Amino acid sequence: MSQMLQIAARLPRAARALAAGATLAVILSAAPALAASPTELWPCIQPRVASLGAGQMWAGPPVEGLNWRDDQAVSDLVPVLAARRTPLEQADTLIADFAKTAGPDKNQRLTLLFAGVFDQINTLRARILSGIERYAKHQIDLSQRIKDESLQLAKAKKAAASDEEKAKAGELEKQVLWDTRIYDTRAQAVTAVCESPVILEQRAFALARAIQNAMD
Repeated sequence: MSQMLQIAARLPRAARALAAGATLAVILSAAPALAASPTELWPCIQPRVASLGAGQMWAGPPVEGLNWRDDQAVSDLVPVLAARRTPLEQADTLIADFAKTAGPDKNQRLTLLFAGVFDQINTLRARILSGIERYAKHQIDLSQRIKDESLQLAKAKKAAASDEEKAKAGELEKQVLWDTRIYDTRAQAVTAVCESPVILEQRAFALARAIQNAMD
């Protein structure tokens, strides 16, 4: 795994971000939500925090067990606020607008809003954690395959006498180079995606602060 991190560190940030986008899509589509994964598969420099706690960022009323989806306006706004494509500045404005029209139960409805945002972000974050670990397991398996292929290649080159045997060794060498290229490309992308859980955590804190500021 240290090789993965060393490779990615040499990449320009833009290149890592581009690779991360494609890998994140694969991770989210392949990983079941909240699937348990062995922590020894964690490939990131960032510490693995299994789940966020509402109390870490929220000083308002308890949010456990709240049915935030029962409030249609809250249910509509939650995915917009939780989505990373929504700039935080825009999210602040949307929260302020919601608070203005929330009525006499404003604090209660803002609490529901945070409960929904927290739920959505925590669920997405858990999927990403699981996906990163599953992806790391594939990397470990691929690394072992490259090692085995390299040993076979060394033996094939040493034993190659005929043109046919040399050709077979050449094909095996191409396979090793191809698998190594795939490994390196995936390593670059996974390392960039390791930033995603931290970004989501920061977003949850920022939204919690904005929602609390809108309360009376």
